Amino acid sequence: MGSRARWVVVVSSVAALLFGPGAAQQAWFSVKQWRLERRLHALQVRHAQLLAERQQLESDPAYVEGRIRATFKVAKPGEYIVPLEEAKTSPRR
Repeated sequence: MGSRARWVVVVSSVAALLFGPGAAQQAWFSVKQWRLERRLHALQVRHAQLLAERQQLESDPAYVEGRIRATFKVAKPGEYIVPLEEAKTSPRR
């Protein structure tokens, strides 16, 4: 629970004592709304990233070729691939 959520819980407890259970419920809904807004923002950012990648996939053949080669580890005939990263599996004994 974040610091804002803790603050709202404390305030809602005090509000419930002073103003009744409706104030506590209002504070709880406020916390839920804040969480949903954060999630919505993260989803909107991810959506923008995916739209940009889609645009690149539709308009840049070199990018598409690079993605295919990297994903499926394929080479053109007569082309050699030199791995630059170390293997991520542990060596066998």
